[in-house]
This record gives sequence, C-alpha cells and structure tokens, in this order.
Amino acid sequence: FFALGLLGLAFNIVTPLMVFNIFTEISRNPNSALILSLISALIILISVSFTQSVIGKMQREKNIAFTTPSGEVSIALAALEDLIKRIALQVPEVKSLRPDVVVGKKGFTVNLRLDLRSETSIPELTERLQELVKNKIREILRGIDEPIVVKIHVAKIVSGEEKKKSDSEPKEPAIPFYGYGR
Repeated sequence: FFALGLLGLAFNIVTPLMVFNIFTEISRNPNSALILSLISALIILISVSFTQSVIGKMQREKNIAFTTPSGEVSIALAALEDLIKRIALQVPEVKSLRPDVVVGKKGFTVNLRLDLRSETSIPELTERLQELVKNKIREILRGIDEPIVVKIHVAKIVSGEEKKKSDSEPKEPAIPFYGYGR
C-alpha cells in the first residue's frame, strides 16, 4: 500500500491534499482509527509469521536431526559435504569437486560437480564414487534409513599434458598496476 501511495504521489494521481483529507477523516472518526489499527496489527502479524516460517524452513533444511537412546543428535549438512569432499579427493582421478547435500522427504540427494585429472573410464569412475559416497554416508548415519541418491556432473576433464604444464610452470604473483606508466 505504501509503495502504491508513493507511485500515486509521483504520477500526480494522489495529491497531498487528498492524503491530508484522508488522515483528518481518520483522526475525527474513532471507529476508523480502530479499524486502521486492527488492519495494521494484522498485517504486522502476518509478516512476522511468514518471516519465521521461511527462516525456520531454511534452518531445518541445513541440519539432519535424529534421536538416539541417549538424546537428540543434529548434524550440519556442511559437515557431510566436507566429509564427502575429503573422501572423493582420495580417488586419484578426481582433481576437484563441489558437493551439495540436499535432504528432502524422499531422502538424501548428493550432487557432485567433478573436475577429473585424466582421461579414464567415466562410467566406472562415477559408479565407484557413487558407491563410495553412499557407503560412507550409510556408515556414518547408521540410524537413518532414507534412500541416498548420488548424482555426478563431470564439469571438466584435464588431460595429462595440461596437468604437467600447470604443475611445471611456477606461478609468480602479479605486480599490481604493472605496465601503467605516467
């Protein structure tokens, strides 16, 4: 409403005199002031509840919580992502990766974006990685029975020559503003 009022003022649809008349009418009539107060309170309550539900949903999705006989356990998805990264980087063919763990009603979805070091059999490598990640998650989260889906996206394949070239060339730090003369 506020934005519409400002647009009306900007395009001369609503004049300052009209706004003044509305506010004086509200201040004269006690019922109008009460109704306006109730509507304002309702809008504020709706805004607060919407904000809490969105923030709560975001926080719930960032953790996995389950109960054990000793109490409740909560695991951050970022911790799982770090673990997956460390496990997958032990495979020699993987140069780098970016894991993303999503927990939904249907279970876990692990998205891996890979950069491979060498030309290898991609189906065999991805199958081995998928099983490795699934087994490690099942091993760590023994009490959770949800299905685990591991999706792999190979973003880049670096050949042996490119790897040697990048390793053999020492990288010198660039001098800031080098070459800009007066």
